Amino acid sequence: MGDILKNNAQYIAAMRNGLLFLFGCLLWTTTAQAQPATLQGRVLDARTGEPLPGANVVIPSLMRGAATDVEGRYRIEDLPAGTYEVVARFIGYREGRLVVTLQPGATVTQDITLEEDLLQLDEVVVTGQGTSVARRKLATDVAVLTTRDIEEAPVLSVDQLLQGRVAGATIRLQSAQPGQAALIDFRGITSVIGSQTPVIYIDGIRVDTELGTSFSLGGELTSALAELITSDIERIEITRGGAASTLYGSDAASGVIQIFTKRGQAGRSTVTIRTELGFDQPETRFLKDTGFSFPQTREDPNDPNYGKTSFIRDHFLKNGFYQNYYVGFSGGSPTFTYNVSGRLQHDTGVQPKNENTLYALRANLQARVRPELEVSFSGSYVRSQFQRLFNGQSIFDPLTTFEVGDALFFSGAETFEEALRIFLLPDVNEGVHRFTAGSTIRFTPSPLFSTRLTVGIDMRANEQRVFLPIEFEPVSGDRGELSRYNRDFSVVTLEYVGTINYPQLGPVSSTFTFGVQGFREDESIITATGTTFALPGTEDLDEAATVTAEETRTQIFNGGIFFQEQLSFFDRLFLEAGLRLDGNSAFGKDVGLQAYPKIGISYNIHDEPFWRGTLARYISVLKLRAAYGETGKFPSPFARDVTFQATPFRGESAPRFDNPGNPELKPERTATLEAGFDALLLQNRLSLNVTFYRARTSDALLYVPEQPVTGKGTQLRNVGVIENTGIELAAEVYVFNRRDLQWSIGLSYHGFRNRMVDMGGAPPFAIFEPWQRVEEGHPVGEWYVTVPIDTNGDGLPDDSEFQFIGKTPYPTKTGSISTTLSLFDNRLQFYALADWATGSLVADYGSAWASFNGIERTVFPTRYDLNGNEIGKFRYREAFIALLKNGDYLKIRELSLRYSIPRTLLQNLPVQRASVTFSVRNVYTFAKQDLVDPELAGWAAPGDLQLGGVQSITLSPPRQFRFAVQVTL
Repeated sequence: MGDILKNNAQYIAAMRNGLLFLFGCLLWTTTAQAQPATLQGRVLDARTGEPLPGANVVIPSLMRGAATDVEGRYRIEDLPAGTYEVVARFIGYREGRLVVTLQPGATVTQDITLEEDLLQLDEVVVTGQGTSVARRKLATDVAVLTTRDIEEAPVLSVDQLLQGRVAGATIRLQSAQPGQAALIDFRGITSVIGSQTPVIYIDGIRVDTELGTSFSLGGELTSALAELITSDIERIEITRGGAASTLYGSDAASGVIQIFTKRGQAGRSTVTIRTELGFDQPETRFLKDTGFSFPQTREDPNDPNYGKTSFIRDHFLKNGFYQNYYVGFSGGSPTFTYNVSGRLQHDTGVQPKNENTLYALRANLQARVRPELEVSFSGSYVRSQFQRLFNGQSIFDPLTTFEVGDALFFSGAETFEEALRIFLLPDVNEGVHRFTAGSTIRFTPSPLFSTRLTVGIDMRANEQRVFLPIEFEPVSGDRGELSRYNRDFSVVTLEYVGTINYPQLGPVSSTFTFGVQGFREDESIITATGTTFALPGTEDLDEAATVTAEETRTQIFNGGIFFQEQLSFFDRLFLEAGLRLDGNSAFGKDVGLQAYPKIGISYNIHDEPFWRGTLARYISVLKLRAAYGETGKFPSPFARDVTFQATPFRGESAPRFDNPGNPELKPERTATLEAGFDALLLQNRLSLNVTFYRARTSDALLYVPEQPVTGKGTQLRNVGVIENTGIELAAEVYVFNRRDLQWSIGLSYHGFRNRMVDMGGAPPFAIFEPWQRVEEGHPVGEWYVTVPIDTNGDGLPDDSEFQFIGKTPYPTKTGSISTTLSLFDNRLQFYALADWATGSLVADYGSAWASFNGIERTVFPTRYDLNGNEIGKFRYREAFIALLKNGDYLKIRELSLRYSIPRTLLQNLPVQRASVTFSVRNVYTFAKQDLVDPELAGWAAPGDLQLGGVQSITLSPPRQFRFAVQVTL
């Protein structure tokens, strides 16, 4: 019995020890598996070995990731053990993928090299899709300007940045004066009721893009685009209307520009300091000056120095001094990043009273509250103060009055010096305050579902004061005059987007996107004019004897819901279909929601197995794409409503009829069919992007006369049809692509044909006086001018008549050529850009003014009577065709040379990176005539369709020389 008990006790002890050992093993295994792993490393350029700061490294299955710091380093902590796919992405580079195995508690170092994506097909964009998607999956073409493109450009404004860099874009500047921006249009004229400026978003917030926010002052307008500077912009995405803009609804027919600002990067904090100095040199190529206008005031024409002196060049124009200072702070942790910056810019201008000062502050903050929840904030404040002069359409413009021979006449002076002093008496001052802020919440509870909510506001207030002192004789007549233009504008944006990624079923995967988007615009404009001041120096309205004022207030709301489904087959064939339902407060009461459909297909045929081998040696990448989509343009506020207006009359407020109203008013609809391809050829040395498009605007808004008996005048109705067809091409050739030598040449081309197909019974009308006309069967705004004719068959012109001449005031063919040369591991970089335009005629209105003074800037045809006797010259209104000049031009737009100081020279300094840059902009213009700058848009008026092409005497943008030093600490 004792032996049995003893044996049982031993058995129980062995069992106990075994269980304790097993429990210990399980506890050790569980503890070991609970120990988190860490993945770290660097992301590098495969060609140069340079680090890529700001690259994103993610583990998709865990929804974990990190951004690289300024040294290209990344670190992802607290990862469970296992084997995972790691994806690295960086703008302008092909996506990098690899598989890593993480052991419990281990730290794995894995460097990732990325190759440049010459076609940028792996680049992720959001414009036109509502969610992030690689460009290789898109059925439409979205142009992207990367950080590198922005850094290469010696410009500060977004409109100038687009010049020559986006096929299909026509960018025309107004003049050399501050506060202005270019006219921007994509793929031709799609509407005749207003601006063709595309919609612009900054970090998802819609911003003010109004071109006319001040008095015209002779044809030049202050623009809300002027404060959109390139500071801290990371990239820009551009859709040129059509199917790519469908999801933006009833205001995107002219295209969409999405601007994304720089975000902070996890890692050590950095400070970037940039100092830029330079000078502006006036462009006098198209000025004839007083030597032309007043030859009698010059010395003997036989004197060898005759004409070598110039009053305008010597007494009016000058070199302007430019200075720009920037400081930015960036950094953060894996859970919080920041990027904060400030800029101070000052420019004295090349004309008197053109001084310009700009202050800008920007902040971007991102916080990862939880692994699946991220909150970001973006905000900026811009204050701009500048002075202006009257422009060429005004008799107050000193440049025009001297050029056309009116300086002494209008000033009453006896000398040029005294005339100039008088014409510089008026003061035109303007100030702008602009605040933009927004916040975005991103929630990704699983790899199958993500959601985003964006709320923001853009507020812009500007005040223009135009003061004509009592000493200004030409107009005030010892009275004095003060005019004020105050505009307050705000737009509130609200957008919610959800994305469902269905689990992949064999070769098929699906992404479904849905969302709600809306914005509200509020605008208030107050203008006031006071005349007759008692004393010199008084500059306030309440000191004027007579004050008149006007006020305009408008509100408009646009909102819609959208859906889009994208199917992927074998990750190379992609189908997409979408729909937006839109409502707008400007639609007629009888009009419901408007539906804008889209459908598209893209096929990466180079991913097919049969493509590998012989075909791949010649064409390594070939993507085919085609899409159809509709978008629109809503009417102006109150156009649908029957309205009345009260005006002062004999001390009373008298009502009068204003707008007849149209309860059936609806948006214009632009349907676009486009097709094209993206290819990489010649062993990855040639990238090619080609798009053909046909855009047809139906329900085009035109003013149609009402029945005369109604007394209602004209009413806006949806009766017209406008058509644009064209081709866009962008190519880049890599002549050398080695680590120590890289040389590329870029080309772009855009050609289109515009036509007013149908006017629905509306009569032809003029956009600018009678000269730019809208008529069925002709391009919008085609020149319709007086041409001398022979009425009796003797071969001598004796009369004139209006004729279409087959040319437009805007170019129909544009393009660019650029080159980039990089040496010594990309430390030394040279960049050059030239752009050109053809197909237009531009009007020299200055020659019409000069003709009244007997000055022949241009030669008008001789006129004969019916008997063949010479009776003088045709006047400009009888022979306007003589004022039209060839609008073709080629401009060497930019030259820049940048040198990055080697790190070996910085290792003993608290400096991470340093570079110096020298650049020149507006280098030289080649044109077939020398009376007007063919690029300049010229005459403009608030709220009208701006076709440009009409100039008086307008100073071209100056030649800008800049030297910059940038240091990152």
